[in-house]
Amino acid sequence: MNHLLPFGIVKYNMQVQANQSPSKIVAVVGALAAGKDALADYLQQRYAVVAVEVGEFARQLAEEADKEDAKPYDAAAQKLAEHGPEYVIARLVEEMSQNDEWQSKPLIITGVRTPAEAKALKEQFGSNLLLSYIRVGDQAARFDRVQQRDLTTDPDDFEEFVQQDESLKADFGLENTVELADVVLWNSGSLDEFHRQIEAEIVPHITDQN
Repeated sequence: MNHLLPFGIVKYNMQVQANQSPSKIVAVVGALAAGKDALADYLQQRYAVVAVEVGEFARQLAEEADKEDAKPYDAAAQKLAEHGPEYVIARLVEEMSQNDEWQSKPLIITGVRTPAEAKALKEQFGSNLLLSYIRVGDQAARFDRVQQRDLTTDPDDFEEFVQQDESLKADFGLENTVELADVVLWNSGSLDEFHRQIEAEIVPHITDQN
């Protein structure tokens, strides 16, 4: 990322000129370990796209807000509590208008969760945005992926995973967000099957084949 906008008085100016934002955007929604990063990685490896993760962007914003704060997660949470779930999305849209790299290539946004975030992006970018939701057949399959990726922030056992998963779904209204999706991808089979769906449903949007 070339730069981040400093915090200041928040103004939700979501109206960015069309020539100041990426021509094609894919927003990716899904539960914990559904395959959001796998989708972004696949597209980055095969197509000229830029990928940004909403949570990571929020943490960088928090660090910009107070570089002396040793707890950027808490700072990000405070900003979200003060301004609502669409706050980070509004700042992300601002960044799109000023980041030359982001404007020059299709943009893949992972980690969109709430209906408010999805609606804000849809209202801003219209048909240039493709909102995709990734579904997985059961929680056990996603827990297996959690164990394989072995991140320190992931739950250690299945019971903890289920509790965290259900909490995130309820807190962010994921099942309501899926109703806004333009496409739904199923990631319950092989990786090749998932990649075929990406080629069929996502690639035409970012390559102007649709």
